[in-house]
Amino acid sequence: MRESDYNKLLAEKSTLESLIEKTPSYAIVDRISLESRLQSVQENIQRIDTRRLVKTTTFTFRGKPVDRSHGITAEFSGKALDCLNDMIASVVASLNNNLSSCGPIPNKEQNQLLITGTATGSFGFELELPEPNQDLLAERNGTEEAIDDIQKLLSYGIDGTDEQISDVIEDIHPRAVRKVYDFLDLMLRSEALFAIEYNQNLVRIDSKETLDKLISRFSDENINEYEEEYSGEFVGILPHSRNFEFIENSNQTLIRGKIDNSFSDPDVINREYLHKYVSVKFCVIQVGQAKPKYTLKDIRES
Repeated sequence: MRESDYNKLLAEKSTLESLIEKTPSYAIVDRISLESRLQSVQENIQRIDTRRLVKTTTFTFRGKPVDRSHGITAEFSGKALDCLNDMIASVVASLNNNLSSCGPIPNKEQNQLLITGTATGSFGFELELPEPNQDLLAERNGTEEAIDDIQKLLSYGIDGTDEQISDVIEDIHPRAVRKVYDFLDLMLRSEALFAIEYNQNLVRIDSKETLDKLISRFSDENINEYEEEYSGEFVGILPHSRNFEFIENSNQTLIRGKIDNSFSDPDVINREYLHKYVSVKFCVIQVGQAKPKYTLKDIRES
C-alpha cells in the first residue's frame, strides 16, 4: 500500500472518531452507521504492515522549459528524470558500498522511480519509490536514505558549512556527488529551477544565484580529491562500520577514516595488519576549508 493511502485511512479514522463523539446519544441510527464504518477502517489499518508502505517524493520545476502549471517540454523532462534516476541510484549504490569510480551503476534498475502523477503548483512529477526491501529487519529503504542525503546535501550547499557538506560526502561516493552536480548543471543549462519534497521536508532552489552557489560548492574545484601515502600502523578497526584508526609513523599523527569498498572483508586488517608496520594509500577528499576525509585504498607490508 502507498503511504499516502495509509495516511488517508488514519485521517478517516480520526474524522469518524470526532463525529461519533459529537453525535448525540438519541441519534442511534447515525451512531451505529459511524461506528460500523470506524470498525471497518480500524480493521483495514490493523491489517497493514507499516514496514511495507510505498512512499512517494515530489519534484517540481519552473523556468524556461515550464509553462506554469500547464506543462513541461518533453526534451527537458526526459533529461531531468534521467539525471534524477542516475543521481538517486548512485547514492543508493554508494550507501551500499557498491559504487566504483567508473562503470555501470550497480542495481540501477531496482532503484528506478515510478511516475505516478503530476504535481500541483508549478509543473512536476509525483514519483513512487521502489517497494521496501523484502528484509523486514532492514531499518529503512535505501532509496529513502538516498533522497534524505540528497536533500541534506542541497540544504547544506545552500546555507551550511563546508564541514556539514563534508560529513554527507563522507557517507556517499564522490561519483554520487558528481551525479548531483550533473543534475544541477542540467538545471543551469536549461534555465530551470526545482524543488524536492519528501517526508514533509521541502528543499527549494528558487533562484539562479542559489543554483550557481550549489554548482560552485559541489564542483571539482571546491571538492578536492587526491591520494596520499603513509607508513605506520593500524591501532583500531571496526569492520561492520568500515572505520579505521591509523598512526602515521613520522610524527605520530592519528588518522581516522573509512575502509574502501574494494576491501570485501574489512576484518582482514584486524587479522593480518593490526599493530604491524605497514605502508598505506589513502584517497583524501577535502571540501573547501573543511578537514580532510580519508578512505583506505591499499595496504602493503613495509
